[in-house]
Amino acid sequence: MSDQPIGDRLARPELRGLPSTDLAGAPVPGTIRLDANENPFAPLAGGKDINRYPEPQPDALRRRMAGLYGVFPQRLWVTRGSDDAIDLLCRAFLRPGEDRILVVEPTFSAYAQFARIQGAKVDSVRMSEDFAFDPGAVLKAAKDGIAPKLLFLCTPNNPTGTPIAVDTVREIAAALPDTLVVADEAYGEFSDAPSLAPDAGNLDNLIVLRTLSKAYGLAGARIGCAIADANVIDWLARVSPPYPLPGPSIAAALSALAPERMPIHAERVETLLAERARLAALLRGVDEVEALYEGGNYLFLVVADPQALAKRLEAAAVKVRFRPNAAPGGVRVTIGTEAENRALLSVFGIREDGPKRRRASVTRDTSETQIALSIDLDAPEPERSIATGIGFFDHMLDQVASHGGFSLTLACTGDTHIDPHHTIEDVALALGAALDEALGDRAGIGRFGFALPMDETRAEVLIDLSGRPFAKFDGSFEAEHLGEFPTEMTPHVFRSLADSMRAAIHVKVEGDNDHHKVEGAFKAFGRALRQGLSTGGGGGIPSTKGSL
Repeated sequence: MSDQPIGDRLARPELRGLPSTDLAGAPVPGTIRLDANENPFAPLAGGKDINRYPEPQPDALRRRMAGLYGVFPQRLWVTRGSDDAIDLLCRAFLRPGEDRILVVEPTFSAYAQFARIQGAKVDSVRMSEDFAFDPGAVLKAAKDGIAPKLLFLCTPNNPTGTPIAVDTVREIAAALPDTLVVADEAYGEFSDAPSLAPDAGNLDNLIVLRTLSKAYGLAGARIGCAIADANVIDWLARVSPPYPLPGPSIAAALSALAPERMPIHAERVETLLAERARLAALLRGVDEVEALYEGGNYLFLVVADPQALAKRLEAAAVKVRFRPNAAPGGVRVTIGTEAENRALLSVFGIREDGPKRRRASVTRDTSETQIALSIDLDAPEPERSIATGIGFFDHMLDQVASHGGFSLTLACTGDTHIDPHHTIEDVALALGAALDEALGDRAGIGRFGFALPMDETRAEVLIDLSGRPFAKFDGSFEAEHLGEFPTEMTPHVFRSLADSMRAAIHVKVEGDNDHHKVEGAFKAFGRALRQGLSTGGGGGIPSTKGSL
């Protein structure tokens, strides 16, 4: 085997004269930009600086994604979704009429599509009848004739959900030194298997694809990446367009991957996995479902009469993906929201009449704070994860959620180096907005409640979830701070909550110990919320007016 880097060995010879993409990056602020034939005037639509070309490879995003996947930035190339990475690989390495790729069917159709666009041959190996992966068959097909330039392995596989063990992929890569083995991990966040991304580059013929479309909810932004040996990345750079990534997409990706957003992403993945398991259990009991496979954020069903199912789905305005090439009755179903999943189940004759889970997610970005939070008022086992950067405030919010009986995931990055005020105020506004959204039309809630003693302190919170904001605070504090929390912000927190959750909140607190007084007020508020959020009062609007 040649000592030449694998990218240089396998790349199309006619591309050898192409220069790599210029990665000089964004100009230094204040630079007069007269080099790119841009319009110098501020844009009349879109975001700031959209009249300027973005960086060919946005350095901040490249580094953030490298950190996300645990690799060196020079081994990662940001692409327009992982589809673009597939296209770039085919353009860089496949010669028309000479080269071939190998796929394991049924699988993602773009592998074959992009290869055929380049005029390459597409060979395939079929999974077993129960969609199991056969590494022996793959190696046999790869060694039968000229080595395939690219071997695509989707893990977990789309549409069947079939996982491929990481050791199996490593063994295949080691056995095929003249083939670029592409592990497509588009659905990796929904799998228990470790990522192969850290292996890419250490195994010079292994390429890993990742995307922000699935787990991070950025399908419309079209951001993905290829992770590989730096020499392979250089060849992808040579066939990339000059400015492939739109500025708004870059901004969206950086915002979505901000530290305060990550707990929410993790929670949403867990929610989708739980819904996937719940739907799978229900659909396995349906007579027309002959087989069911779980993987990614989807289910793969084999149904007895796909034409009849298609008619029912169309009548219900529910769209799924029929995959007859995978199986005659093959259907891939993406896991949706609770309401969307109910609509799907109803098509299969499954009725769920229980109350809708009251959930909400809120993001709030200002020049002073970046906040992401989610709440679930009806979580069977409420969990709490809170990080505002202000320890005592975290403790108080934990008391609210604990005594309120709801799940709360909250993270904030704020300008606490200046003052805690902005963080405390904006978190309270965001929490109130989430509670307001989760409450919906407020039908069936208890609406009112609560007082409690805490040692020498008596704290009373009267709450009316009426939809009409009002705040009144009666109490005073001797201490200026409890930890890094200014006690003067206590009334302000309840006013901000009242405004954003559209509730009347009356707080009265008296006692000798300021810690007890502040904590008592937050605990009483949590207990008042527990009563007010309770749905034990029937299904109607808790008002003689018929509305709140």
